[in-house]
Amino acid sequence: MKVTLSTHRPADAKVDLLVVAAGKDWRADGIAALNRQLDGKLVDELEHQGFKGKGGDAALFQTHGALPARYVLAVGVSDGGGTLPWYKLAHTAVTRARELKATSAAIAVPSRAATPAIVETLSEAAQLSAYTFDRMKGTKTTRRPHAQQLLVLATANETQLRAAVERGTTIAAATAYARDLVNTPAQIVTPTYLAAEATRLGRTHRLRVRVLDARAMQRAGMGAILGVAQGSAQPPRFIELIHRPPGKPRKRVALCGKGITFDSGGLSLKPAQAMESQKRDMAGGAAVLGVMSAVRDLGIDVEVRAYVPTAENMPGSHAIKPGDVLRAHNGKTIEVLNTDAEGRLVLADALSYAAAAKPDVLIDLATLTAAVRMALGNRYAAIMGTDPSVVHALISAGRACGENLWELPLVADYRSDIDSTVADIKNTGEGNAGTIIGGLFLKEFVGDVPWAHIDFSSTVMADKPLPCHPRGATGFGVRTLLRYLESL
Repeated sequence: MKVTLSTHRPADAKVDLLVVAAGKDWRADGIAALNRQLDGKLVDELEHQGFKGKGGDAALFQTHGALPARYVLAVGVSDGGGTLPWYKLAHTAVTRARELKATSAAIAVPSRAATPAIVETLSEAAQLSAYTFDRMKGTKTTRRPHAQQLLVLATANETQLRAAVERGTTIAAATAYARDLVNTPAQIVTPTYLAAEATRLGRTHRLRVRVLDARAMQRAGMGAILGVAQGSAQPPRFIELIHRPPGKPRKRVALCGKGITFDSGGLSLKPAQAMESQKRDMAGGAAVLGVMSAVRDLGIDVEVRAYVPTAENMPGSHAIKPGDVLRAHNGKTIEVLNTDAEGRLVLADALSYAAAAKPDVLIDLATLTAAVRMALGNRYAAIMGTDPSVVHALISAGRACGENLWELPLVADYRSDIDSTVADIKNTGEGNAGTIIGGLFLKEFVGDVPWAHIDFSSTVMADKPLPCHPRGATGFGVRTLLRYLESL
């Protein structure tokens, strides 16, 4: 879908579907002008359908040639809700356009709401709602088309609003890229594939790229990643991408994303049903690559270092065994009691490697535990960390784009749960607080660098369509991180 700004009046928009945002005083503003063009029939029909302008209200009017637009859709937008109601409006516009087989649509933004933030939201949300993943289909299927073109109708601050549309497009494209990586089968998305993608991003977006193979990881002392990878025929990779803005950067931020391209559980084998969705286990790495695909275009003026430790976790003849001990990059030894707790192992090497460069902030994203879904459901991800200001800033950035984060405590009393009798620590706990235990394990590898950990096993896939999230990979985290980086 292509989104562009237009200064046309709503009554002049030559589109299949004209969407008009309306609040409690819905008879005024854009509706009033259209109603005059339609000899009062629009308000009569909306009242007949019980439209009140509340958030979630929608009423459709067929113009029968009285306007250039074939249909007018009035959508209620609740006041005082920030940008979130506009995400829902854009989703409604795209969904109804598909239902009506409309190939072009326009959203009329009230003058009071024609701000860069809202226009950016509409651009971003419309493109996220129009996202599809059908590249693996071998035959053409009959699908309802979605609008190929969306106009955002607004006249104020034209230069700023055009820039806002472009920003929304960039952020949506980065999110869609992460979705594509997660949706693509693990037979394609291997560690080698992710490394090639990182190399491509570096070339396209002028990023510094470094990829370590198994031999280089051995020299770097990354025994945890190598231990996870040794049961698979697919060789592991350690990816580093660096964005350096022009001039002296104000801050240096390191991002780590778990990149397990398929997780069978290793010798601690998962049940068959639990394995069906495990191509998603590299969603943290996908989110980090998505962020790096956009930092240059968005003009982010902080240095961003991205790290993706990527491997397959398979039960091959050389697979790591419960009871084995690995040595991580920072020298700590780890007793592996459950080979299905492998994400924290690859992140142990990545976090300690990233922390050694002393960034101002270190953030990791990982599909780390199933426990987070039990705790928070599928609409919230967990966040915890050592620096409250970083945690709260990430929560705020997520709230602004509908990516919900809920802080969990790093309970010091639970730390003894990962004590080992044969190594420095073990990779599983003894209690029930699985998500917190995972965070406490990772904390052992960040040193004194301000750090936040996002466990988003709960939100990386949508089992059913949600606003701006078709079924499948959500691309969760990309938009939150980009907003956070811009706020620094």
